[in-house]
Formats: sequence, C-alpha cells, structure tokens
Amino acid sequence: MTARYGSQYPSAWVWRGVAVLLVLSLLLLNLPTTAQAAQCALKYTVQSGDTLYGIAAKYQVKFEELVDANKLKAPYLLYVGQVLCIPKGAVIPTGTPAPTPAPGTPVASNLPSISGFHLGSVAWIALTNFPKERFVYIKAYRGSTYYWQYTNYQLAIIQTDKKGQFGAYFHMPPELYRERVITVCAKDALNDDVLACQALVNSDYYLDRRIR
Repeated sequence: MTARYGSQYPSAWVWRGVAVLLVLSLLLLNLPTTAQAAQCALKYTVQSGDTLYGIAAKYQVKFEELVDANKLKAPYLLYVGQVLCIPKGAVIPTGTPAPTPAPGTPVASNLPSISGFHLGSVAWIALTNFPKERFVYIKAYRGSTYYWQYTNYQLAIIQTDKKGQFGAYFHMPPELYRERVITVCAKDALNDDVLACQALVNSDYYLDRRIR
C-alpha cells in the first residue's frame, strides 16, 4: 500500500507548499498599499474649484500634513479626478459629497499664488486665490528655496480682501537688498500653515552688474 501510493503524498505536500508561498508573496506585495491605507483617514477625489488649502480646511488637517501624506511638491498642482489621501485625525464633514466631474480638468488656477518683483530695497507682492478676509504673514527668505530652520524676515501681516486678493509694495530688510534671489512666502496667521511661496529675482542686482 505504501509502496503503491507513497509517491502521491510528496506531490500533495509540494502543492501545499507552493500555495503557501503564493499567498505569502501576495501579502508581501500588498504591504505598501496596506501601510499607506492605514495612514489615511479616507480618500478624497479632487473636484472642480478645489484648492489644497480648502481641502485641508474642510477636513480640519494641517496643510503640511496633507502635502506630506500625498508627497506633493510646490506649486501643489491639483487636477480634477486626482485622488488624495486625507491623513489621520481628519474631521469628516456631514453631508452628501458633490458628484465628481470628468477627470483631467486642471484646477491649478484656483490655488493660492504669489506674484511680484524685487527691486533692491522694495518689492511688489500680489496675492491671488487666497482665503477671503484672512490675516496672512508675508515672510522673505534668502535664495530660491525656503527653509523653516533658516532666518526669515517678516515683512508684514496683511489681510486679504473679499475676493481673497492683496497687493502692495513692501520695504525689504537691508540684509536682503543685494540678494540675487529671495523667496517670499505667505503663511496663515491663524494656524501658521504655508499657503504659497514664490521666488523673486532682484532686478536691481542684475541691472547693476550690467552697468558695471
């Protein structure tokens, strides 16, 4: 009996071993997705008119946390149909979400943005698409990239208008007069979230070099 049927048992155990290895492989392949899902309170599909700041405010999470959870980089472009991970700690609002428009439509124009120019001792800075009637810190940093651990120069605290806009000339600190490039950032005065940043080239610096 053993001699007759003994060859079947090794074959059965081999197939069982193969099945176990396949299951383990599938589990290992799904670990990154599972780990990422564990960090998300929910998934959100970007809709027309959405801004990253507005989404963060809607779910009451920090702007930086939303950026980190989705590995986004400035200028934080969003597109209709893009799926975002809303990090843990989010407060899920009540109500039925609006239907999602067709994917592929850019909504980058709705993001908070800074524009302007730098002329040595002064700079013109304009804000668009910011939260309405919100107090905002205007800060400047040396170079084309901002680092929170580096020295920053607070130019002013301003309030956007009813359209979420603001524009004005700012006196630059003497330390930044001759910097070739500065980065200007706007931070929410209420929760210190970074709303937008923009590098400004010092026109006076290059004009002075050309004259010499």
